[in-house]
Amino acid sequence: MKEHLKPQKDIELSPEFNVKDGRLFYRDIDLFRLAKEYGTPLRFTFLPSITDQIKAMDNFFTTVIAQTGYRGTYTYYYCTKSSHFRHVLKKAMELNIGIEISSEYDIALIEALMREGSITTRIKVICNGYKTPRYQDGIISLIEMGSCNVLPIIDSKSELQHYINNLSHLKEIQIGIRLNLSFLHFYPHESRFGLSPQDIRTLFNTAIKTNNFLKFTTLHFFNEKGMAENDSYWDVLEEVVKFYCEMRRVNCDLTTLDIGGGMPFRNNPGTNFDIILFVHRIVTTIQYVCRQEGVPEPDIITEFGKYTVSEATTTIFKIHEKKRGTLINWAIIDGSFITHLPDTWAIRQEYPVLPINNLDQEQSPFVLGGLTCDSADIYPNSEKREFINLPNGDAEQFIAFFHTGAYQEALSGFGGVSHCMIPDPKHILIDKDNDGNLAIKVFSERQKSKNLLRILGYQ
Repeated sequence: MKEHLKPQKDIELSPEFNVKDGRLFYRDIDLFRLAKEYGTPLRFTFLPSITDQIKAMDNFFTTVIAQTGYRGTYTYYYCTKSSHFRHVLKKAMELNIGIEISSEYDIALIEALMREGSITTRIKVICNGYKTPRYQDGIISLIEMGSCNVLPIIDSKSELQHYINNLSHLKEIQIGIRLNLSFLHFYPHESRFGLSPQDIRTLFNTAIKTNNFLKFTTLHFFNEKGMAENDSYWDVLEEVVKFYCEMRRVNCDLTTLDIGGGMPFRNNPGTNFDIILFVHRIVTTIQYVCRQEGVPEPDIITEFGKYTVSEATTTIFKIHEKKRGTLINWAIIDGSFITHLPDTWAIRQEYPVLPINNLDQEQSPFVLGGLTCDSADIYPNSEKREFINLPNGDAEQFIAFFHTGAYQEALSGFGGVSHCMIPDPKHILIDKDNDGNLAIKVFSERQKSKNLLRILGYQ
């Protein structure tokens, strides 16, 4: 072993993985056979995983609410910015969940789903983020159409005024307000999102309470560090619930607390993050503060994007060549991390990475290199000089990055021109038919050079 390389942690495979005859199987899918049949680089999305994730989280909250006697309800929302693909939203909406959008361009997506009948009046749509004039007008259009249940989350004073000016002809509209967490002395940084407690108090008294058609029903917050089992997260949650209780006492329409997203996803196959315990503490923390304050427990909303889609997608590469050096062994893949998994270098995101064949051979440490001429096109992209274990031999070798379903296409620009003109990989969708058999179809072929030349003006 190279002296300065940090050994990879022992990986304890979770139940969806299995090894047969030196090959890795994932949810009963022979990954080696898939790579050989469809070619690499290859991205596949296993759609039943989306269903499994949503059902699991809904069950966690439902179980804890029943066990603790919590008096509110729970609703799961999918955060579209994690993956805007139609096949993702269609699969998620089969479970009658809500949708959270974050920009004016999401409006067209919602309208397209309305036209095909996938979104109906039973679907709840939360409109988050800063609202440009076009975004505000799109929200107004959705509300006036009445084809779905729209809830704008107010992020600025001017946004609220825009709705007052343009929607006063309606009998009722419901709104939420995002709470800016900068008022907390222990919050790590100044936030640009939402309104301060004092601004919310003032707006309620001067603009909401005086307009009978406005119903302030939801208080929203998002801890920008995500959800984490540490004192800071629980301190923030307690203070937010206390403010919720303050506003609930003067506004009986306020019945819902939106705790945002940020649920961790499994970035290695053996992660032991106890989600059910975490959910239990969320529910009991809200319950405890509300009972101390003498206020009814709110209905709880979560907005999970990365948690919903991460585990559904896997990216497979072939090793072009193994280059053995004095200090580092290099394995060159037939793709690029900058193009295909951009957050591995942008934010040094880690993923579960495993060879999918020759697993009956001895293994050695390698650093993976991409096809570009960029020194950052490596994995692991870490100052710790970690590595990936690969089989020693020179036989044909494939490697898979798991849980890559969130943000990658959005960050790299699906269908566009990427770094060093490395093309998008082939992408296939895997579902199950009514008999439980795998059903595979190609979603998009690997980009061809003529597509790139057309974009760049050469054709």
